[in-house]
Amino acid sequence: MSASINNVINVTLLEEGRAAARDNINVCAILTSQTGVLSTAERWRSYKSASAVEQDWGASSVTAAFANVFFGTSPNPVSAGGTLIVGYWNAAGETLPATSGVLRGGEISQAVVLPALREKSDWSFSIEIDGTKHDVTEINGMTATTLADVIAQIQAKITPDVASVVFDGSRIAITNKSTGTNSVVGYPTVLDGGSFIGDLLAVAEGSGASLVNGSASTEISPETQLESLSKLKAQVNVKGAAFIDKILDAQVPLIASWAKANAVIVYETFTGSAALEVDPTNPAWAVTLASQSNFRMLYSKTGNRKFGVSYMARTHTVNFNGERTAITLHLKTMNVPAESYEQTEIDKAKRVGLDIYTTIKDVPCVLSSGANDFVDNVYNLMAYVDAVQTDSFNLLKTTPTKVPQTYYGVDQLEDCVEKTTHGFVKAGVFNPGTWTLPDFFGDREMFLRNIEQNGYYVLAGDLKDQSTADRQERKSPVVQVAVKNAGAVHSADIIINFNK
Repeated sequence: MSASINNVINVTLLEEGRAAARDNINVCAILTSQTGVLSTAERWRSYKSASAVEQDWGASSVTAAFANVFFGTSPNPVSAGGTLIVGYWNAAGETLPATSGVLRGGEISQAVVLPALREKSDWSFSIEIDGTKHDVTEINGMTATTLADVIAQIQAKITPDVASVVFDGSRIAITNKSTGTNSVVGYPTVLDGGSFIGDLLAVAEGSGASLVNGSASTEISPETQLESLSKLKAQVNVKGAAFIDKILDAQVPLIASWAKANAVIVYETFTGSAALEVDPTNPAWAVTLASQSNFRMLYSKTGNRKFGVSYMARTHTVNFNGERTAITLHLKTMNVPAESYEQTEIDKAKRVGLDIYTTIKDVPCVLSSGANDFVDNVYNLMAYVDAVQTDSFNLLKTTPTKVPQTYYGVDQLEDCVEKTTHGFVKAGVFNPGTWTLPDFFGDREMFLRNIEQNGYYVLAGDLKDQSTADRQERKSPVVQVAVKNAGAVHSADIIINFNK
């Protein structure tokens, strides 16, 4: 036997760790109070087409009608890798049906179990269901071509009116046909005579199986709209949300605050002349006063709530990995009828912070208000913050050794933030320009020059100025970023000099 090459050259492979993905900024939710396929037990479903929503909810349902507007908006989030989530709002309360007792087996492999089953024809076990003993005997595994053949024999012994026996591809479940607190299934036990099959099928006690007793019917109290949003967010990372039902006035400030804290843009359509007034009792004006820019406010004098859904669909369409992909909603076309407004109404809406959908020279278009910022600014910055956070995390996570707490390591982090920021310049979110704020950091001339040339400036603090406590905590010096918003042209003044 020859000597190992490891005596001369020993190679160690340092593999890159798995990176985290940026949040999908184009996941949007429509929350419905319509009862149907969803409940508090199953709070959401994901869709890529209007037809799929119709299959679940019915073509004439209000939920399908709103989904049709979402998918009929062009472009819509699906074109940018997004999806539609239909979420459930338990507005009226509900009654959860009583459940059955069930024995859930441990995971098994048919490829492993089947050859062992084929060795005997006298498999057996005893099981108590609702206190009644059921003996399962003479299960012939020798003739089985699949595990389903054995399951069918067990089901014949435990009749379907007593319990169902199902193999889902990974585990066996024995489910009681009765419901309520008295619905109980026990673990299989050994019978005198025959070969015990419980361990082989992983349904015996100690084999990885588990028991769940049945429960009585449960009354679920109604929930607020904020509670429904919060519960949906806990299950799926939505970035945009709109309710089919009007958001109650008392819920508006609560949801507006929640949206900011949870990096979600909530879209709401107001109606009625009171919504156009600069009045503390007007919930729309209160949102603007509080600068809760993640709560996007629209206005429809006809009360067309589908406007909010189309507006949301059009907003969440940017692929930030592309070039010049950033958009503005101003003057864009929605998948709802445009409405006619008096100039006074337009001016009032603009002051309060409400976007409207009207016509200019018979061309339908959105008129945006910047009173509570513009939606593209909110959307773009939400995407940018997530990108910086995720990319910086991935630098630390995927480096096979470590990012050292040295000037070299800090430069790596600084370069990572710069690379991410440059991508958003490429997408058209940021752009070179003049810095107009009095605040700056680092060398003023270098700061201004980078903003004017690149559209951003990234500066990491000096290691020598770092506190002992921060160094012992293995923290990087603070990284500061300044970015110049590319903005968008929404209007212009044109002067014409006429010489006769």
